[in-house]
Amino acid sequence: MANDIREDLLEQLKNLLESDNAPEAFVKAKALAKRWPRIHEEEESFLDIELSEKFNSMLNELSKKAGEVAVNTEERKNAIIEEAKALLESGSIEKASRKMKDLMDSWKAAGRTQSKEKDDELWEQFSAVRKEFFDKRKEFYDNLHETFAQNKAAKEELIAKAKEIAEIKDMKKASNAVNELFEQWRKTGSAGRENDESLWKEFSGLRKEFFKKRERYYDGLKETFAKNTEAKKEIINKAKVYLARSEFTEEEISAVKELRKAWKEVGNAGRENEQSLWEEFNGLINKYFDNMKFYK
Repeated sequence: MANDIREDLLEQLKNLLESDNAPEAFVKAKALAKRWPRIHEEEESFLDIELSEKFNSMLNELSKKAGEVAVNTEERKNAIIEEAKALLESGSIEKASRKMKDLMDSWKAAGRTQSKEKDDELWEQFSAVRKEFFDKRKEFYDNLHETFAQNKAAKEELIAKAKEIAEIKDMKKASNAVNELFEQWRKTGSAGRENDESLWKEFSGLRKEFFKKRERYYDGLKETFAKNTEAKKEIINKAKVYLARSEFTEEEISAVKELRKAWKEVGNAGRENEQSLWEEFNGLINKYFDNMKFYK
């Protein structure tokens, strides 16, 4: 009966030897040792001695393994504490928070040392670093919320200014103002996830609306320039006719002077054509009046 118990305890101890958590397994093994049947020395058989020696040998092996793990556990936990301290200087709170969570998981997986006092001492150190980190994180997010509020107010002001630009008649001035607002927007920073998208949607919508308006304006301006160019070319052709004829009658002179008035009334023909058209027209008119002085 006693040997059956011993065989069962040996099997349980063998299973504990294969455990990944040697310190915990050793605690359970010591409980098995207390259940090992005791026999007076004079009553022990060769089998009793053999089983006892086998049990003690396995127990010693597990004790050694647990001791090695305990040393490794202490070293690992000290390393975790140092990693946690380094996170206090991290430039990214979000990344540091994820890393701190990973360190907590690593701490739990590291297991225990063989000393409760050492476990408590290490935990106090790690816990103190964690508290300092989370206090710092709270302060960061408190300040961040204030920054978000300031950025939100700044972006709302930029939106209000973007709406006012619609009233500016000078398109070049309005374009410069829109570009300046966009540069200010880029430099302002985030207003928080709950606000960024809606604020940008409104501001971006106003920019798109302005650019469509500007496109219509310049399309209309091109059309106007084209019409004015044709009108001025027609005036130039009339000036050429008068210059070629050069009768210098009162009626003709009056008609040539009227060409100047007509020219001014037509309006600008655009940067590409205005100067060359004017030089051609003005040259024809001046030559007409120079000729008139010569012939009269």
